[in-house]
Amino acid sequence: MVNQVVDAIVEATAKGIFLPGDRIVEAEVARSLNVSRIPVREALRLLESQGVVVSERYRGMSLMSVDIDRLEKILKVRLALEKLAGAEVMAKLRTDPDVLAPLEQVLADMHAAGAAEDGFRVASLDTEFHLCLCRLSGNEVLVRTIEPLSRQLTIIFGLSTMKKGVQSIVAEHDEVIAALRAGDQAAYDELMQVHILDYSRAVDYEHLVEQLRKLERRKKAG
Repeated sequence: MVNQVVDAIVEATAKGIFLPGDRIVEAEVARSLNVSRIPVREALRLLESQGVVVSERYRGMSLMSVDIDRLEKILKVRLALEKLAGAEVMAKLRTDPDVLAPLEQVLADMHAAGAAEDGFRVASLDTEFHLCLCRLSGNEVLVRTIEPLSRQLTIIFGLSTMKKGVQSIVAEHDEVIAALRAGDQAAYDELMQVHILDYSRAVDYEHLVEQLRKLERRKKAG
């Protein structure tokens, strides 16, 4: 039940139903999900440990912000980790040509979600793609470092699908696998620089969230 509540909160945020910076009221979440407050409380504690929600004195829990400085720090850490993961996966490919099979299956699922124009599904699979890449490296320290960021990344990816076409997002991952297959570290590093940093910097998340807030206010005003 706790994991279901966690997933529901992340999905609602990635879809713009809950917005970054919003106050999270335990009772309201429990009511909207038709569950007791106990699993909601536990879910919020878990999400706090992963940086998705923050606890503020006198204000309670609120969702993570998407300010530029915070995003830049997350993305730079992610880029460094995934460059290392790519290098280690390419080293494995020299002796095991099938090492990318799990990653290619995630990509196939992404193509199906993209064809269905399912933005949240694409965002979830985008997270899974990059986690899978890190796991395939066999570097357990790397995996333990990036896994706590995964739900934050799903929210960031979900918001980005509102500005970027899902098909173009999926296509970027085709290029990543091609670079891995070719064993071209320089091409892979350049792709990840563009995919992780440059494209994300091109989305004004703070402006996007403000637009969504205005839309929500108009809906409430009737």
